[in-house]
Amino acid sequence: MRILLGLLMLGVTGVAYSQTPHQPFSITVSTAKAEVRSGDPVYLNVVMTNTSDHDVDCTIYASNALDRNYRYYILDEDGQPAPKIRRRYPEIGETFSLRPCILKPGETSLPSGGMISILYDLRRPGKYTIQASRPIWGDDQRPEPSGAVQSDQVDVKSNIITITVVGPEAPPAELK
Repeated sequence: MRILLGLLMLGVTGVAYSQTPHQPFSITVSTAKAEVRSGDPVYLNVVMTNTSDHDVDCTIYASNALDRNYRYYILDEDGQPAPKIRRRYPEIGETFSLRPCILKPGETSLPSGGMISILYDLRRPGKYTIQASRPIWGDDQRPEPSGAVQSDQVDVKSNIITITVVGPEAPPAELK
């Protein structure tokens, strides 16, 4: 009976695996500092690796020090999304640059990403988890600078990392 149950489980796992589409690239996020002081900038490194047998677009659309081709998911230790930062003068607009990039099969991109704390308020002390995702674009789809998401796009998600934000140092006690 146990053997039959084991074979059944193996068969179900095999069917589920065969129905999972192969993702053409993987994403790895990291940060140089796992702990930062409240108010300090938080930089995120994002590396893309082509895991397919064809070229993959890894174009970087940097806007105000952050690659906007990725979607970023930041949760606090209670599982709540980190608040987005409101720009003081949104009518001024943002600066951006576009750097075309193509990865051949097996190649890995240079780190992109940037200063994630430009979009999210990470000043409150505590632990935050960070994950990034990027859409798989078809041959006729290109990233849109507006950040518009097409409903039929499939995202590749990165690993999840944790950073700790610590409060500012306490001022030294006055000597008596």
